Amino acid sequence: MEDMELRDIISGSVPAKIKSDATVADALVAMMERKTDYVLVDRTDIDDAYGIVTRWDIVEKAIAEGEDITKKLAVSIARKPLVVTNNMDLDLRWVAKKMSDEGVSKLAVFDGENFVGFVSDLDVLMAVAGKAPQKGGKGVEA
Repeated sequence: MEDMELRDIISGSVPAKIKSDATVADALVAMMERKTDYVLVDRTDIDDAYGIVTRWDIVEKAIAEGEDITKKLAVSIARKPLVVTNNMDLDLRWVAKKMSDEGVSKLAVFDGENFVGFVSDLDVLMAVAGKAPQKGGKGVEA
């Protein structure tokens, strides 16, 4: 885990971002096109916060409520404010710590004002697993 930084695990990320006036259906299409479970919802203006919409948000806050996803705005089901980081040099341990402290499983990563992508708990786990012994570890049955 040592010597691994945020930039090492975010490099393969495909930024999934929708405009603030996008519908829930637009969010779903963006997720499907990018093969992801979540999208960034842009700010409505400079004083607004970014948000995140996940697959579960669509199920729970739109479909289960009988909403027309082609008319309901994604921003209305987005979680705000979004937890972000713009320190690409952040050690993997501190990425995990920030997620833990904030109680989130995803961080939006920005390079200055540019959205780079999300880093998730799964990304962290996969990075750690890549550094772990692969086969025949203690306590592991084959």
